[in-house]
Amino acid sequence: MFIRKSLYLLFPLLLGAITSTTANERLEILKNISAAGAPVLTLKMLDQAQPKIDLDLYEWILWEQERYSILSKWQQWNELLVRIESLPADLPEQFRNQATTYKISAYLEIGQIDTARTILREQLWQSGVEEVAEYQAWRRQIIISYLKDDRIDDARIAMVRFDQDFDIEDQAWLLLRASVLIQVGRFEEAIQILEGHDNWQALSIRLYAKFWAQQITARELWSLVRNKASESELEGPELATLWALGHYATQHLSAVDRVVALEQLFKVGSISPLEQFQLNPDQLWRAYIEYAELVGNRAELLVGNDAKWLDLAQKTSAVTPIKARSLLALIMVKSADSVIVDKAAETYLMTFGEIDAAERNLLGQLFSHSKVYAKADRIPAVIRYQLVDLALVRADIDEATRLMSGMHTYPEGTNRFNWQLRQARVLILGGRYEEGNQILQTLVTEYQQPNAEDTDRILQVLFDMQTVNLHQQAIRHFNQLLRIPIEAKQHREILFWIADSYKALQKYDQAALLYLQSALLPGPLSMDPWGQTARYNAAENLLKSGLVDDARRVYSELLRVTKEPARRAMLKHNIQQLWLNQNIR
Repeated sequence: MFIRKSLYLLFPLLLGAITSTTANERLEILKNISAAGAPVLTLKMLDQAQPKIDLDLYEWILWEQERYSILSKWQQWNELLVRIESLPADLPEQFRNQATTYKISAYLEIGQIDTARTILREQLWQSGVEEVAEYQAWRRQIIISYLKDDRIDDARIAMVRFDQDFDIEDQAWLLLRASVLIQVGRFEEAIQILEGHDNWQALSIRLYAKFWAQQITARELWSLVRNKASESELEGPELATLWALGHYATQHLSAVDRVVALEQLFKVGSISPLEQFQLNPDQLWRAYIEYAELVGNRAELLVGNDAKWLDLAQKTSAVTPIKARSLLALIMVKSADSVIVDKAAETYLMTFGEIDAAERNLLGQLFSHSKVYAKADRIPAVIRYQLVDLALVRADIDEATRLMSGMHTYPEGTNRFNWQLRQARVLILGGRYEEGNQILQTLVTEYQQPNAEDTDRILQVLFDMQTVNLHQQAIRHFNQLLRIPIEAKQHREILFWIADSYKALQKYDQAALLYLQSALLPGPLSMDPWGQTARYNAAENLLKSGLVDDARRVYSELLRVTKEPARRAMLKHNIQQLWLNQNIR
């Protein structure tokens, strides 16, 4: 009877599976769930199942290492930094060094290069640091920091010194070394050191070097990329690398080819693990505008005549959607007419036909991860709706909340009730309690013609409020629902949920009264399963409020009708404890 109150039905089942297995099996389950594309769920499970640090330090460290691996894989750099910065100081040195390596990587990835290099220097200046297992990793991170800072000569010098100090030929080092050589224009050397290595990372960098060494033309490289992408079932990171490689080729080809390469790249939903193939969505915005201006000049369109540009885009959308999207992107970025911008955004979405996962990836990159639309309120509403859906599918409540905040319209094809309900839930789960509560207040106030399904959906949001301890607000909304003609069954349930909130507020006498009201609503003799559960909760709260005799009487009534042996034993035990406690006092 309480199933509906669970937000995540799968979670308890998975958690039960985890806690009943060995430590190694538990970690393996987590790795598989993360690999399946559910890192948020994985981390929630990890929070629940990870051993306490003061009870089993070794096991805690194993789980913590897996947490860092998951956060790194899914690029949750800020969360990773917060976690590592809050570690206690008295952890084993080996683990602290591993955590420091993750921390440096996070700072490098978010662009705080100076901070990363400061930490690296602190680590490398320690006495005896050469004996530390992470020493080589830190030396490599120094090289990466120089590359990210475009300090190419410093990267080359650091690479030469690394080569002098270590006889290393592992793949990660060869790839980094080749990347440095390419940056300093020594393409042939980069090609040579990767000779014989047939993994896709090495092959990609070799192709990149051959292109810059003019051993392969831009047209040949672009053709190779398109053929391989269409014929092969590639994993996300490899496909992203391939399209990034194609982008470099298209810089020497046509403007439309550049748009094609970048659109395909950002549809992938993954990024390349190789630094030189990590592009940003602002490059696609620039490519769109460059191509659109070329098209506009050919059509002799005047700058500022947005209606004409929009008309051309709408006419070409069915036949040449890439041309249309480029024109529409220019309008969205440069037009000051909000009506024109909204029409451009709507037409932009229509050029895809059906919006599938790949298109949502593209929209997410263009509008949620670009400097062009750094502020959510600048994103056209019709596209924000799509982005909200994408964020919810990915369980990214923070992003969904950012996008939902301040929205006062609802998407075409839905209704105001559904949208407000969804908006309230996202805002509450995202921590914007007052904003979510205000939307819910409006919705419940206007809810005057109830039906069981919609009432149940409102209750789900109220359960969310209880989960985040907004009990006073939840009680207010529950009581609003009781004033309208809802179903008797739901009326009974709501009394129970209100009692739950009063119990959480430690107002035990009020909680007990409401539990009893819920139990007795069908009639004073009602002893169905719901009524028995409500009576039991009432007895517990009567006891907490000091009404011992009342609690004993309720327990005794339950004992009279209960047949199940285990439950009878529990009730007898509770009654006996009441007698004992009274006699002791």
